[in-house]
Amino acid sequence: MKEPGKKTLILGLGNPLSGDDRFGAHVLDLLHKNRIELLPGISLADAHTDLLNHIETFSEYDHIVLVDAILDPEGKLGEPGRVLTVSEEAFLSWPETSQGVHQMSPLLAIKLFRAIHPSAQTQITLVGLLVDRIDMVPHYATPESVEKGAAAVQALLV
Repeated sequence: MKEPGKKTLILGLGNPLSGDDRFGAHVLDLLHKNRIELLPGISLADAHTDLLNHIETFSEYDHIVLVDAILDPEGKLGEPGRVLTVSEEAFLSWPETSQGVHQMSPLLAIKLFRAIHPSAQTQITLVGLLVDRIDMVPHYATPESVEKGAAAVQALLV
């Protein structure tokens, strides 16, 4: 179990009206049904496509878990439909010119957070669903991938 007194924010990202981009919202719904927010120090929030609106609160937490679709049309990270857990160090090495599906990509938002709060000890992790496209039809945000996403988030809480 996570250390007593530690605070974790699980933040769902994506457009809940847009195919696979609703992965973050679906994972949050499942976590809510599993009553994860009742664990001490755990908060759930759905940022939709507005990660920037939440960035100022990151320093209040010991751990931020971002849950989002990862647009990877060339399959560099793996097969579409795969759920990944990616550390901040790993995803900060991705190129800033990567296509994003949000007003501000998680990559740029985290770099902005670190620039604004350089002394923050907040750990940031991304749980993502690999997708090769974002359109109105869900191709990979299946009940099985949502369960895998929720399990990946729960594994980070141990």
